[in-house]
Amino acid sequence: MAVVMAEPKARPAPWPRVWVDQAALLERQHDRLEACLLELLQRHGPERPAWGAADALALEGACRRLLWDLRLHLRLEERWLRAQGCLCPGHRSAHRDALQAALSGFLHASGDRQGRYFWLQALQSWFLDHRQGADAHAYALAHHSS
Repeated sequence: MAVVMAEPKARPAPWPRVWVDQAALLERQHDRLEACLLELLQRHGPERPAWGAADALALEGACRRLLWDLRLHLRLEERWLRAQGCLCPGHRSAHRDALQAALSGFLHASGDRQGRYFWLQALQSWFLDHRQGADAHAYALAHHSS
């Protein structure tokens, strides 16, 4: 009987410990979230052909994944900004409000392709405005303080 030896797993890269590296990781997450939003908007667009059941299920899963990734990103961003002393209560409140609105909008538009399209547009609008406004300001403060 042959024994199969598993390849040793490569150790994952450690979490960044300094703000410059943390900011770079957060920006990469921003870019991925922005790309995901754009792709989902394109796939929900009115010019796209009707979906089959498998497509609808896959897009439902992709929207759920977007919400999960957004939630994790915002939590990590808050944690690292707080550590830099740059997380104001308004920024945290904006995150909380946006997540609540995103979840309720997602649930409200369940099974409604046009409703989901409008939900994605609203989420994209908030995300881009927040990234260029509150996040940019907080990141600049964190860069200055680090």
